[in-house]
Amino acid sequence: MWNCMRLVALLTLLAIMPSAAAHAEDNGMTARGIFATLPVSIFENTAEGLSEADKQRLLTEGHTEFWEIAGETEDVMVFAALPFRDSAVALRLFRNTADGSTEAAIGTLGVPICTLELWRVDATGRMVPVDTPPEPDIREFLDQGRQLPRDINPTVLICLGLGGLKAEPVFWNSSGMTQVPLAHDVSFQWNGRNFEKQVHPHRAQTGEQP
Repeated sequence: MWNCMRLVALLTLLAIMPSAAAHAEDNGMTARGIFATLPVSIFENTAEGLSEADKQRLLTEGHTEFWEIAGETEDVMVFAALPFRDSAVALRLFRNTADGSTEAAIGTLGVPICTLELWRVDATGRMVPVDTPPEPDIREFLDQGRQLPRDINPTVLICLGLGGLKAEPVFWNSSGMTQVPLAHDVSFQWNGRNFEKQVHPHRAQTGEQP
């Protein structure tokens, strides 16, 4: 149910975004055009996977045996896993108003452990991988002065989030993944030139949106 709610939230976001370029040409600085040139490496982190041949079929026909294009705008594409559509891969573009480049973030959604790749496409179309923002210290998610129990090991992932990227803390103990109450959320919002770190009081969310 949790994964399905995340997908519903994703598609709701797509529905309210400008859709005039939903069927944009395959070339140019569009989500479709950039996805066509990206490697399929992000799909190696999914159970279904995706070959280069199936990627071309996905772009041409809108679906393969294991994936479908669930939504598309000029800046966003969402690929839902079939048959249950309970997980997804999403691509979102962040356009740089200063130099004409575009940051393309592609990542998994609807899974406990997200993965993310960040690519930069300059004004000439040259594409290179770039580093995601540095992971925040785990203390930024907790109340001031709070210490984690000795048996808990934290890690911080950078994931797709609403309006940019989100830092996602994950906590482990001897039994596996566990929950720790959070005081703050940390995100990296796109300001037109780069990702700007923001810290806000934590709020429970039912879905992550690109």
